Amino acid sequence: MNDLSDRRKRFALFLSLIALALALTAAKTHFAPQTSRFEALILSSLVPLQAALVQGTQRFNDFWQGYIQLTQVRQENLQLRHQAETLRGQLQQYREAYLQQQRLRQLLDFRSQSFQSAIPVEVVSIDPSQWSQAIIVNKGLEHGLHTNNTIMTHRGLVGHVIEATPRYATVLLLTDRRSAVDALVQRTRSRGVAVGKSKHRLELRYVDIHDDIRVGDRIISSGLGEMYPKGLVIGTVTAVRSPHYGLFHEIDVQPAVDFLKLEEVLALKSMG
Repeated sequence: MNDLSDRRKRFALFLSLIALALALTAAKTHFAPQTSRFEALILSSLVPLQAALVQGTQRFNDFWQGYIQLTQVRQENLQLRHQAETLRGQLQQYREAYLQQQRLRQLLDFRSQSFQSAIPVEVVSIDPSQWSQAIIVNKGLEHGLHTNNTIMTHRGLVGHVIEATPRYATVLLLTDRRSAVDALVQRTRSRGVAVGKSKHRLELRYVDIHDDIRVGDRIISSGLGEMYPKGLVIGTVTAVRSPHYGLFHEIDVQPAVDFLKLEEVLALKSMG
């Protein structure tokens, strides 16, 4: 930038000297109208040069001013782009905070209506293993969580605590193959056991083959045992197969909870 400024100053000085020479020549012509042929020839040669220099100087000044303005516009664009990125990041944070507030409101409204003593907790980790379906929540023994506490959301049953430390707890999900919940078909009161089958599916076992089971039937917890309260939604029947030679239906169940999107859950106190 300094080199460019020095060049501009030298060029301006050169143009000024030429302009001064032309001015002196013009003055001489004015005060001494009688000029020789040689002087007239020189003057006729310098006049176009003078006009060209003046025009060139004007163009250079216009170019320089345009360059300065363009540089300023680029700097302003960079500043505006940075401000836009900052505002976009803040908007994303506000949107996420709003969505979390909406989820918590639904969860707390459900707690106030059904389980006022339930403890709200957040999911902090998901077991990545293919052989285990479990999550870790951010509260433990110090907050009142213990082994076998029921974990749920306003949509339905999630699982139960299998291990608790002072500040964290591990929750076995319904979809884990080790999970088994005594269940009822809400419409017919048929009894069975909801067992984990995959990340997205459960299986309702031991339902008498003569019972009327239909796709769309809702499955709820029966309340038997000392772990899960009665009436918690487990899922919905998606398929029913009745073998010709067998005692029980083969029933697929879609869980009521999307276990891949768990963020906030409720921990219920043990029934026993």
